[in-house]
Amino acid sequence: MEEAKQRLKVYCETTFWSYLNDGRTPLSHIAVKQALTHQWGQDIAPACDIYVSQYVEDESSDGNAEFADRRLASMADSTWLDGTLREVLSLADSLMRNHAVPEDETTDASHIATAAVYGMDVLLTWNCRHMANPVTLPKTASIIRDAGYQCPIIITPEEFLNRKEEFGYGN
Repeated sequence: MEEAKQRLKVYCETTFWSYLNDGRTPLSHIAVKQALTHQWGQDIAPACDIYVSQYVEDESSDGNAEFADRRLASMADSTWLDGTLREVLSLADSLMRNHAVPEDETTDASHIATAAVYGMDVLLTWNCRHMANPVTLPKTASIIRDAGYQCPIIITPEEFLNRKEEFGYGN
């Protein structure tokens, strides 16, 4: 008898929902990210537990009203995490104070802190400037570990799909 695969706990940051729900674009680099996000959503998401927070909702509510409505509707079945916990706020502050995330990027630090405090396996994002950044990830992971948490794998949908066998989702 085959052992059941453990479902990954995946925190989907705002950029995931934007690329999943915003309209078609003539810009090829954005269209590629949209297609990869849709592929992740179809192939991987059904086998994962998906989480969001108030930070995701707040950011997703901005911009074009039609696309905002789509973003919010698509995350309605996700589990909501409270990003205002003292532990989340403290870890987010530590990430900024120790320069893993710029001090003016409070929401980005809060996404990372929320995912870490709640024990997410993966933080899925297209934000490679402040989150899935290979230069800052070691510092981010160190700060999270020093605070007593395990750092989630912070990764783009594209990289996840490229490494899906490592996560147990290969054919």
